[in-house]
Amino acid sequence: MSRRLVVVGAGPMGLEAALLAGERGFDVMVLEQDRVGESLRRWGGTRFFSPFGMNLSARAVRALGDGAPAEDAMLTGVEMAEQVLEPLAASPALRGRVRTGRRVTAIGRARLTRRDLPGHPLRAERPFRLLVEGPGGEETLEAECVLDASGVYGRPAHVGVGGLPARGEAAVGARLLRHLGTVETAIPDLAGRDLLLVGHGHSAANALAMLEGLRPAPRITWATRSGHRRPCVEIADDPLAERQRVTARANDLAADPPPFLTVERRTGVESLAAPNGRIEVRLANGRGGAFDAVVGLTGYRPDLSFLSELALEISPASEGALRLTRALASVTDCLAVPQLSDRDLESGEPRFALVGSKSYGRLPTFLLRTGLAQIERIVDRLASVA
Repeated sequence: MSRRLVVVGAGPMGLEAALLAGERGFDVMVLEQDRVGESLRRWGGTRFFSPFGMNLSARAVRALGDGAPAEDAMLTGVEMAEQVLEPLAASPALRGRVRTGRRVTAIGRARLTRRDLPGHPLRAERPFRLLVEGPGGEETLEAECVLDASGVYGRPAHVGVGGLPARGEAAVGARLLRHLGTVETAIPDLAGRDLLLVGHGHSAANALAMLEGLRPAPRITWATRSGHRRPCVEIADDPLAERQRVTARANDLAADPPPFLTVERRTGVESLAAPNGRIEVRLANGRGGAFDAVVGLTGYRPDLSFLSELALEISPASEGALRLTRALASVTDCLAVPQLSDRDLESGEPRFALVGSKSYGRLPTFLLRTGLAQIERIVDRLASVA
């Protein structure tokens, strides 16, 4: 009798996991709350830092057939979703296995809470139960194994100081631009405007690149927690040319700001309010002003709410998988991941795993190529014990 394995999320990691699990003899189902590749669509025209050949397994390339992009192609998020993930979900290997418009609202063990038999072999004998909202209402599914590849991009981190919500953030939240695709869509309305950019990661660097070329030039205030003259982390002799280009350009602008740019270092957002259309912002350093738009790119965090009845080991620092976070504690570059053991990839809940970017939580060092290798290990382990 085949064993059912459910994958939550139809992004690149979810579809790769489903392909591999199918090859290993599992009865696979993929549940996606939106469209296939929805998180990547939120990138808009932002490109991957890595070429296509690093972002898909040979298994998935074979499933795509002649439609696969060239190995050196630098795809945008939308291109990856439309040209790669959609055809992959419709390929013979996955046809009928990917169910979109299904939101998983809870996962647990049959007739067990998280307090019942944690770490005991008897707990592993109970199947998983998933509560799923779909077009026809709620349904309950059971599975022997579950992989959560739902990612982190749907839950932006707060823009306030110390990661807390700024005062008034909830009230103006819908007006904050929290994804690069949203920034791109708003571009025609941002020329000549007063803008606040919050964050100093790669997303902020990409947003600055979009805004720099607008005419008339917007008046941009860049608020960053970093105190460095060049706030975005740069990798010496970076082998990823696109990452090096975007990061270096943002840092060049910060180090020698042109007239349109003001950089506020070692600060964050204390409060936001929108009483008269514009967004009034007070920064932690006492400065601020009224802005036509606020771009808040302060990272993303995993949604763990629907996993509350699983006995998972979650890192208090990253909100990702505890053992993986410990193994990656000293990693600062996604291309320099150490050799991991099978134990490093365990979740604490037998036959369940966080995979892809969700396993990293808030760590900024996830790379698709590394995620593919980790999925291979996890699925092979499940196939040997399930």
